[in-house]
Amino acid sequence: MAMQAPISRRTAVVAALAGALTAGVGAYYQLSAAANTPPASQPGTPAAASAPATAEANAAATAATPAASAPARASRTKEQAAAALMALPELQAWSALLEKQSGGRTHGALIEYDPTPRTVRGKTYWQFSFVENSAEAALRWESFLLSTSDDEILVEDLATDELLSLERWRKEKQPAKRSGIDG
Repeated sequence: MAMQAPISRRTAVVAALAGALTAGVGAYYQLSAAANTPPASQPGTPAAASAPATAEANAAATAATPAASAPARASRTKEQAAAALMALPELQAWSALLEKQSGGRTHGALIEYDPTPRTVRGKTYWQFSFVENSAEAALRWESFLLSTSDDEILVEDLATDELLSLERWRKEKQPAKRSGIDG
């Protein structure tokens, strides 16, 4: 019986710590979710009472609010940016080439090389690299910036430390002809 007491205390301490950790993680996610959802109307207030009475009142309120004061929202999520990037014909061809050359052992993949959006000339971009992904390593082929607010895609030219438009990259670098990591 003497051995059960320390195990019970130890179990109680572990359970208390696990509960505190779970509560902390739950509170974190609840707060982060609350920060990303629009505020609801006051409890007990009918929805019709909280909305403008007419379309004219709504239009006047919109016209009176300067556009610059509205918070900038990302119109393209990180997931949408990654999907748009993988939909590029060059990346589709590269992925197929890697699969074929390796007999299915190597795949094309995207990695996010920095989770924080990068700002270039006042515009924010998601940051991804297309990599040759194998069991041994992930080798970078190209790095891309995808605008959070529109469909713009920039390609990082590491040789010149320059950002190229997608059109310029296609014209100058001819990525459709690429057959390996060295270009």
